[in-house]
Amino acid sequence: MITCIAIDDEPKALEIIRNHISKLDFLRLENTFTDPFQALSYLAAHPVDLMFLDIDMPDIDGIQIARHFKQSALIIFTTAHSEYALESYEVEAVDYLLKPFDAARFLTAVNKVKERLASKSTASEDYFFVNTGHQKKRLLYTEICCVRAEGNYVMYHTAAERTLVRSSIGDAMAVLPPRLFVQIHRSTIVALSWIDKVEDNHVCIQDLRLPIGANYREAFLKLIQAKK
Repeated sequence: MITCIAIDDEPKALEIIRNHISKLDFLRLENTFTDPFQALSYLAAHPVDLMFLDIDMPDIDGIQIARHFKQSALIIFTTAHSEYALESYEVEAVDYLLKPFDAARFLTAVNKVKERLASKSTASEDYFFVNTGHQKKRLLYTEICCVRAEGNYVMYHTAAERTLVRSSIGDAMAVLPPRLFVQIHRSTIVALSWIDKVEDNHVCIQDLRLPIGANYREAFLKLIQAKK
């Protein structure tokens, strides 16, 4: 069971989230808040797995909450404003729901949370398994230098080999630790520790020269700057 709360200064928006959650047997809504400060006080004593978090709120916005009030809950942003998408990626939100969103889009977002939590609950945080044909192959997080989309597949690159898996970049990002990996293009994920240099809007890893997509550039460069 995934426990969650919802924070939004509009009661109607909270009612929509409550309605979507009521249809899913793996989500349990613990509380809702129109006041974000009351929500933060609640979280200090009642940790949850997931927050549905509005962005545009008075006094303090959702991005500020995610950036300055670190806690263990995963975040799905819910907002009527598309211009915060890059910032939501910077604070490692699981998904970004643009209002009005329907039940199908809501389910897509919470399924990403399920995948993220499942990857964290494995016996070891050092590796995970992927399906390759009729086999399951173990991949070490520290050995993966990048992941690239190839049609309906993704290719996991290590220094020694490449592993082709029927999956999407979104699915790959959901199982990779966000502290170690960052998406730089709609078709490319890179491991931060493997980056040799960044130049001319490209990330260089060994003999690979990977373009940085326009929609990812600002958040990626801020992240690199923060690593100095």
